Amino acid sequence: MRNFLIYVLLFCIPVLAYDFKVTVKWDEMATMGEAEGVLQYYANGKVEAIRGNLSKPSSDGNVTVNRTYAGGSQEFIINDSKNKLFNIWVINDLMDEDFATEEDFYMLSQSKAAIWVEDNVNNQTYQIEVPAETKGLAFRGGAIVDGAFYEITEMFDQQRIYKVVMVNAVTGEPLPETNVTIMDKRTGETAGMGKTDENGIFIKKMEYGKYDVKFSKPGFLASKHEFIMDLTELPVSMNFALTPEVQEFRIVLTWGAYPSDLDAHLRGPKPEGGIFHIWWRNKILIGGKNFLDVDDQKSYGPETITIYKPAKGVYEYAVHNFSGRRKRGGQDLSYGGAHVDVYSDGRLQASYNVPTGMKGSVWKVFQINEAQQIVPLNQMYDQRDSADIFR
Repeated sequence: MRNFLIYVLLFCIPVLAYDFKVTVKWDEMATMGEAEGVLQYYANGKVEAIRGNLSKPSSDGNVTVNRTYAGGSQEFIINDSKNKLFNIWVINDLMDEDFATEEDFYMLSQSKAAIWVEDNVNNQTYQIEVPAETKGLAFRGGAIVDGAFYEITEMFDQQRIYKVVMVNAVTGEPLPETNVTIMDKRTGETAGMGKTDENGIFIKKMEYGKYDVKFSKPGFLASKHEFIMDLTELPVSMNFALTPEVQEFRIVLTWGAYPSDLDAHLRGPKPEGGIFHIWWRNKILIGGKNFLDVDDQKSYGPETITIYKPAKGVYEYAVHNFSGRRKRGGQDLSYGGAHVDVYSDGRLQASYNVPTGMKGSVWKVFQINEAQQIVPLNQMYDQRDSADIFR
């Protein structure tokens, strides 16, 4: 009998195991409306919102929901987190945005809401609290990306809004008074216009759809981006950089809250002969100039490289997931929203978004051939050593 029980326990343990448990708790007596946890789930090219106030699991059954009523809490069980993305949100679900008073927008922050994450993949636990006395109806507290948790503390006034943070690509400083024009990709009609504020921030409430965004500012080169406002109704937030006017080749990398540290790499010919390879740890002078203008190590970017003294030959540019370099077959770089702009001759020449759903810690983005033509590569593969990513 004893051996039988041991056998049953050993058989059941794998069945009961899960990768992550996400618990959202709040004080029901301290808020108007109703706090609700939401998992924004990306997998296999699709996105869906798994809501804590429902018992409905994800469409593939990978995420299940358990609502408890002791003090207000909801649990999400994630069985398989590999090669998937989960944004973790807490929202004030029943608050009517159109009729909310100024006081109502602080109810979520007064609810004592907190997110607890039990990480069985890496044997870690995390607790993130909604910041007190902060205006907003939607709070993103973190993301689970390809089996790893990243803390994010970002509050939004409302749901279904687009937010961009604009910075100077050469200095990394906020860029106010940047013109923002949003156009509907389907109709070509203008869906929104405005300027970034003194902190380089622009916010606009949007309807569902796919959009192109153009950015411009006197003394800077115009650029563009795109985004989707999907049916999850959750905010879209991105970071972007504009470069001052320049004739040389300038390459600007930006990304999101994860991975925490991406590195820009450039390999090419030296004016005096030979080949160089520059990145944050190898800031060598080429023709007496430092090509690496900005190196960011705390998410978002920018990382900016300028080819100040071009030489005849082929240049290659790549992005390395330095913070995830020890992980093979990972997709956190693919989910990180990395974006690369290439400028020369006083205008934007090419833009690239990291391919989604692909594995690798290196994204080899493009090359500049001997005729100074930009040739897209869009290759992804693994490489742990920064010095060897072009090999």
